Amino acid sequence: MSGGRSARIRAAVLFLVAWSPGPLAAQEAFFDEGNRRYQEGDYAGAVELYGRILESGVESGELHYNLGNAWFRLGELGPAILHYERARRIMPRDDDLGANLELARSLTVDQVTPLPGFRVSRVARWWVDLLSRPALLAVVTLAWLTAMTALIVAVAGRGDSLLVWSRRTAAAAGMVTLVFGLSLAARELELGRPDEAVIMADEAAVHSAPSDDSALLIFTVHEGTKVRVERRSDEWVEIVLEDGKVGWVRSGQLTLI
Repeated sequence: MSGGRSARIRAAVLFLVAWSPGPLAAQEAFFDEGNRRYQEGDYAGAVELYGRILESGVESGELHYNLGNAWFRLGELGPAILHYERARRIMPRDDDLGANLELARSLTVDQVTPLPGFRVSRVARWWVDLLSRPALLAVVTLAWLTAMTALIVAVAGRGDSLLVWSRRTAAAAGMVTLVFGLSLAARELELGRPDEAVIMADEAAVHSAPSDDSALLIFTVHEGTKVRVERRSDEWVEIVLEDGKVGWVRSGQLTLI
């Protein structure tokens, strides 16, 4: 990984995404130990410790970012890109993450040129990913508190000027709460976001139908390629590449982002 910026790992910023059997402090200790092993060049040890945190139900963008870095150092492009992509869903505007992901994807066998998306969907996704999750939470919370305070002042206050000011403030803060609250809900519920996956096999045969018949082979994809998941049929998954190619691969050859 070239450049000091891209090689840098992150300090512990963890949050619960599911019930965790152990205290958060213990997971932060694992995180710090994983960072220490990474800095000492023990990338496999770092991966093991970061993985134990994920297994406990604790997750963060920084955790996936560091996992991506450790896997990249081990020369494993599939897991590296997978965790970079997972980190990007939490930290969509992080420059270091974007640089690392771009570098990792440039080293994959399949250099896929994405088709231009629909303008409306691009704008919608840009808006949803405009702020990080913590920033969105802060904006929504602050706007809601401002709206509630202004409403209380409007009800309890006296004077025409104060009444007008409080109503306008409540309306403006309420609008901010609604707009950014919807954006936060869309991100948390992943509304409008397609199922995506990363190819983990060294090489995966793509067929025109969910069958191992060699006559149905249409092309191959390789480790690290990101695909969109369309349908599933038993042990098969229909995928769409970013350039529009469509086919079926074995489900064990990819991992959902």
